[in-house]
Amino acid sequence: MDALVNAYLLWRSNPSAPEELSNNGARTHHLNTVDFFYDCHPTVAFARRGYLPTAPRNASTAIAFQVLEAYRQLHRVCPKLSIYAQVQALCHLHGQPFSRSFVGQFSSMFDVYLEILHRVDNRVNKELKRDSPEWRLRNACPPCMYTLTDEPDLELSLLCSMDGNRHLRQDERVHRIKDLFLTPDAVDVFKDEVASAGSGKAPPVQHGDIPNSLLSTADCVEKWRAAAPEERKRAFALFHTTGVFALFCRHGHPLVYCDMIRSGELRKYALAVIDKLMTVFGNNIGLAYDVGCDTWKTILNCSLRDRALEQRLRLIVPAFHGHQHNRLCQLDWHPMYIKGAGKEDFEGCERAFKDSNMLASGTRLATAFHRHQAIEQHWTFRSLDKHADSGTFIYNNYKQALGIIRKDGADLRILSSKLGTTSADYEQYLKEEKAYLERLKAEPEEVSLRLEYLDSLQELEEANHRANISGKEREKLDLDITLKRVHGAAITAVKNRYWYAWKKLENAEAHTVALEHRLSIERRWTPADPAYQETMAEMTMRKYRVALDKLERLVVQRLLELSKLSMGGIAYKLREKIGQALRTCAEAIRKALDEYNKQAALLDPPHPKLRWEQLIELSSDIRQLKWADPMHREATRLHFNIERAQEELVRCNVEMRRLLTFMYNEHFDYQRAIAAATPFDPPLAHELSTRWAERDRVNAQISQLPGFTGELKLGRQDEAEDNNNVEQTQAVNDTEEAEELVDFLDRLELI
Repeated sequence: MDALVNAYLLWRSNPSAPEELSNNGARTHHLNTVDFFYDCHPTVAFARRGYLPTAPRNASTAIAFQVLEAYRQLHRVCPKLSIYAQVQALCHLHGQPFSRSFVGQFSSMFDVYLEILHRVDNRVNKELKRDSPEWRLRNACPPCMYTLTDEPDLELSLLCSMDGNRHLRQDERVHRIKDLFLTPDAVDVFKDEVASAGSGKAPPVQHGDIPNSLLSTADCVEKWRAAAPEERKRAFALFHTTGVFALFCRHGHPLVYCDMIRSGELRKYALAVIDKLMTVFGNNIGLAYDVGCDTWKTILNCSLRDRALEQRLRLIVPAFHGHQHNRLCQLDWHPMYIKGAGKEDFEGCERAFKDSNMLASGTRLATAFHRHQAIEQHWTFRSLDKHADSGTFIYNNYKQALGIIRKDGADLRILSSKLGTTSADYEQYLKEEKAYLERLKAEPEEVSLRLEYLDSLQELEEANHRANISGKEREKLDLDITLKRVHGAAITAVKNRYWYAWKKLENAEAHTVALEHRLSIERRWTPADPAYQETMAEMTMRKYRVALDKLERLVVQRLLELSKLSMGGIAYKLREKIGQALRTCAEAIRKALDEYNKQAALLDPPHPKLRWEQLIELSSDIRQLKWADPMHREATRLHFNIERAQEELVRCNVEMRRLLTFMYNEHFDYQRAIAAATPFDPPLAHELSTRWAERDRVNAQISQLPGFTGELKLGRQDEAEDNNNVEQTQAVNDTEEAEELVDFLDRLELI
């Protein structure tokens, strides 16, 4: 294979070798394949002329490298284009009848061609000193990761998002592993650590830095499939690989991904990605996930807890998806209220999956190798495209932040003057709103445990009753088989009922014993005990209070969410999402009202029922508080929007300097590598020169951003890197090299 790579590089350095044409227009090649001291394989000889034969010896067909590269680039811009369609087009162009054997030949040669390119990349990276472990991951996005020594500290050092995508499913195991891919073994490390957030049996979490709104994740478990208990996340048996779980930086570069194996979006995939992220990038990472609120609770109950707290990992709910979470959850997890988030919406996964979904039609029935190959190619090209768009991304974000500061700043000054409020008031409003919503969910832990214990006793009694019934059925099963001729499915049903009933009894007994241990109860309660009767009465009142608090909370949250529909600058889909959430909330309010009236009737004496009209009066009471007043709420929104926009300006200035420094240093990296390779490997030096020219063209395009008002100057990555660049700069003493350097800096607008 190395000889084939050498032949490819030799052809790349001189692709226009002379060729002879026969009388009928076909190309003929004069090949000397054997000499006294040198044996040249026919495949290598063909490769030196720009072709890959479809067989090692006596090949009847050879495919040009240019044809294979053309398909590679066409597939880059149109992932739906299959090899089958490409071969059909080639047959039509040459007036040849189509044959399926051509598809197999083209596919095999395309695999060989990609392997050649992969090995060329390895050689290039070695010359550029980019072959260290995880170099690609640590340098995937220069604006995010190319940190400089003299830059201001950011509240969140890295902003990224993760999510699962079930379109790229497949029915066989992937065998080829790349540097961005997490193996199933690496993921399964966390499979036994996940305490289901929906089960309510996770150990209690206590830490000063943990938001109180962790108590509000129950609603998220009900609404979001990813936050549901693990036992609900099953997949069709048809598919071995049910999709991918991926991580992207805020600029859209893919960082890490893994396959989801015979399951839905299990928490172990998120934990494996988080573990990799913290290991590589360290502290103060801002990570968004659709159910970030619930995932944080999972982290606090697994082995990642201490590292996550020590490294100050900050989970976030994406802006678009955040409107489906309850209001209390939004106050702690929505990027609008998180310091350091800037104006990032954290919806990069949705944009990336929109493009990668086009691969699904060509990969679902492909072999495991070709599926993985297609995904790798697609995301490699995506990273290149996102690098080319980096400057535009930063410029547009900068422009957006300036517009927000200018427009919203003027509106906020008018409102602040009219209301007589300051920035401190808006911060206080947020705290008061959180305290109010948390009060509606708060309950003393001891009371909750006593009520839970009473529930467990009732469940234990019911489980014991069902176990006795199923036991009697099991005892007379042999008699029924003989007398009633019970057989087949009926026998299985009896045995299953018996097994499930006793299993449920064992679980109920274990849960009851655990609660007795926590409450220090020495003798199990019975219905005749005073403690049992007092707790039963308290449970009735508690159900009433819970129903009342839930009704009030839903009404208040719906009232606060209604103002979003009149906000300016909301896209149609986001407005529809908010409207859908409000309609769902209205249905929830109706159900909560029915539950309240049901519990009110059970009290002694019964409380009067509430009507829908009375709920409106209930909501008018909350409007008397400043933080709930529409004008104060609008001023609060403007304040936090401006605060995030100012953070975005700081981040954009930092990212632009990182990007410019990376392009400057990369220019010298290529220059050094070309100088080192030229005497010993001229074809590789030519490959480096070709890539150098291409990267310089892309980098020059990035820097041409008219109207950018940030600071355009180079920085220093670290002392070693700086010394290396000084040596490289001093080495530029040739006139031609000096002119080329001035040219490059001029294109970057740095001189």
